[in-house]
Amino acid sequence: MPEEQARTTIRAEGGGLKTLDPPGFDFAHASVEPLRPDPRYSLSSRALGRMERLAKALFIIHQHEPDFDPAVLSRANPETARSIILNVFASSEIEGEGISAEYVEAFVAAVTEPGEQVSGELKQRMDSHDDIIATYFWGLNLETQPVISYDFVLEAHRRMFHRARSEIAGQIKDREVRIKWVRPDKQIVHVPTVEPERAETFLRALCERANAQFRAAERFADASTLLAAGEFACDFLAIHPFRDGNGRMARFLSSYLLERGGYHFSSVYPLDRVVLDSRGAYYEALNASQRHWHTKDEDLSSWIEYFVGVVFGQWERAFSIVRDRAAKKGSTSPKSFANRDRSPGA
Repeated sequence: MPEEQARTTIRAEGGGLKTLDPPGFDFAHASVEPLRPDPRYSLSSRALGRMERLAKALFIIHQHEPDFDPAVLSRANPETARSIILNVFASSEIEGEGISAEYVEAFVAAVTEPGEQVSGELKQRMDSHDDIIATYFWGLNLETQPVISYDFVLEAHRRMFHRARSEIAGQIKDREVRIKWVRPDKQIVHVPTVEPERAETFLRALCERANAQFRAAERFADASTLLAAGEFACDFLAIHPFRDGNGRMARFLSSYLLERGGYHFSSVYPLDRVVLDSRGAYYEALNASQRHWHTKDEDLSSWIEYFVGVVFGQWERAFSIVRDRAAKKGSTSPKSFANRDRSPGA
């Protein structure tokens, strides 16, 4: 492999690995816009059922904790800080850079109380993650129009990596980036991404497409912000616009778009923790959906099914926390389908 070529590696243990260059990933000739007529996927009854439950989520939260506003993400709130920190930790572990859970409470104290004294080892670990944590609080609290833009994506990447990777922070890739993924059957899959000279064009078009979907959802109910966020993540990872940090960025932007779409669960439970617990399915669904990306044979169904399931899993875990917290406070919410069942998915 040429020295100037960058590669994202998905780590896995095990010997006897075999290299596989799968067919169907012809990004060099991909159209800037999808060629398959909208929608680019089909939805199962299971996905539709989960979306129906998710639509009732804020109503259910309000019934259990009338004074709690999950849309408010404050660094000063220890519970919110803990959720965001766990999100960043889980994202690190997905990338093979796990951090011990013993540091969570120390991180929470340092984030919520800036004057908190920390050990040298913790300070070193914090330096590599504090910018990412700060970017989450910055981004998830924004309410800009349009919802997402090329400049916003670059600024988020710059904020995340301006200390850790200053030479590439906020800069579109200038060399080829391929994803090396080790499958459960021990085959190494080399997945290409959009070539660097076209990455800016693709990313700008993706942001415009997402904005159009959000506008349609807000004004005419002709689109779903949840599904728009799912599409965005799949497309963003196919473009892989940066030399490094694309996975982290895709998951951050997923949380951001979900917040803007009204799915306010990040203050209670981290999305990336659910992804971490299902990362095998994450890569399988992503690769299946990108195989004929932006061609007439494209089918994002596997990814969309996975994405809806992950958001639903985040909601289930968030609901469990809210319900238990309300019970400790002695809440006496009116009876509803939510408190007749043990979980919103029951």
